[in-house]
Amino acid sequence: MFSCHSNTTGYGMLGAMFMASALSFFVIRRKYFEVFYKSHIVLYIAAVGFALFHYSAALVIFVAIAWFVDVLYRYGYLALCKYPREARVYALPAQVIRMDFPKGVFRYTAGQYVFLCLPSLTYFQWHPFSISSAPHEEIVTIHIRVLGDWTQKLYDLATPGGVEGVKIGMLFEGPYGEPIVDVEGKKYQSMLLISGGIGITPMQSICNSILYQHSEGRPLHKLWFVWAAADRFVIDALWDEKQRLPVGPAEESGTAKLPDRLPRSFTPDSVRPLTAETKLSRISSKNNLEDPLYTEFYLTRVRNEKEFDGANISPSVQECLRFGRPNFPDIIEKFHKIGKECGDKRVAVLVCGPQGMITDVRQICSQISGNGVAIDFHSEIFDF
Repeated sequence: MFSCHSNTTGYGMLGAMFMASALSFFVIRRKYFEVFYKSHIVLYIAAVGFALFHYSAALVIFVAIAWFVDVLYRYGYLALCKYPREARVYALPAQVIRMDFPKGVFRYTAGQYVFLCLPSLTYFQWHPFSISSAPHEEIVTIHIRVLGDWTQKLYDLATPGGVEGVKIGMLFEGPYGEPIVDVEGKKYQSMLLISGGIGITPMQSICNSILYQHSEGRPLHKLWFVWAAADRFVIDALWDEKQRLPVGPAEESGTAKLPDRLPRSFTPDSVRPLTAETKLSRISSKNNLEDPLYTEFYLTRVRNEKEFDGANISPSVQECLRFGRPNFPDIIEKFHKIGKECGDKRVAVLVCGPQGMITDVRQICSQISGNGVAIDFHSEIFDF
């Protein structure tokens, strides 16, 4: 089979690429990330080595130099020199970590993500995480769900800091990705944002960005925000403590434990307080489907009413709260109808969450789209 030197190096290169592909399957990436990551480095070097002998050395060296320049720019210049290198991390309920750092010279658009490295854990792992904050904010926020060894170590590192958090060194490069639908311009005046669990992170960035643009004069017919989470504690985990308002008489009396900001939003930092200071006077203090902003938060793990108090649930004052799973056909049908009534030719639906949720929403959008209003669909999933 290996009749000549060229065949030998060619089969060696193909073998290295085949092994790298085999080690890229979802199960290995998800459960054995270290195996996936380190094997790809070794196999890449092996493939390049075989290629040097199989192809023209000049061509391979040119490609290798181009790759090295790209690495030098991203990791050497952006991560080590240009961007901030210190952050504060907080261990939150429901195995969620929040990371904050000053924006500085870093620029991004809503819905993008960065690759993050924490030298205190290891220099050899860079993980992608969506940005939770909006581009106009001076503090960049990232929410991270514990899903593996690296994130568990980060959670353990942040735990001793309590509400004050822990200051750590970091490196990051990016940003990458962007919704295929235009969230920065005026093309869409009606948008439906759907998220499941930690999938709220890019959606809250987009939501905050649109609300800010609206405060600066962007036309907005409807911004419908839907978030489904398994438990109220997941919502607590993503609530920015700095956005809480002082407790009111109802809370002092024990009849409600949530901030005065509720039931306006019943959100974490996904929908900022809408006050006269933000120029959003057209949006009322009630959660009304007639307003430009409408929010719904679904607790998919239905509780016995006796457990409401311990879970910080008070349906009588939390107007955005729903129990069970969202009725996506009904929601999308109503959203499509609103777009038609407002005179929109195109509306946008963005979703980030489990694959099942994405598949369902995509199918429903394709069925409802048309009849004078086209639905443009965009999805993101965190199953790397």
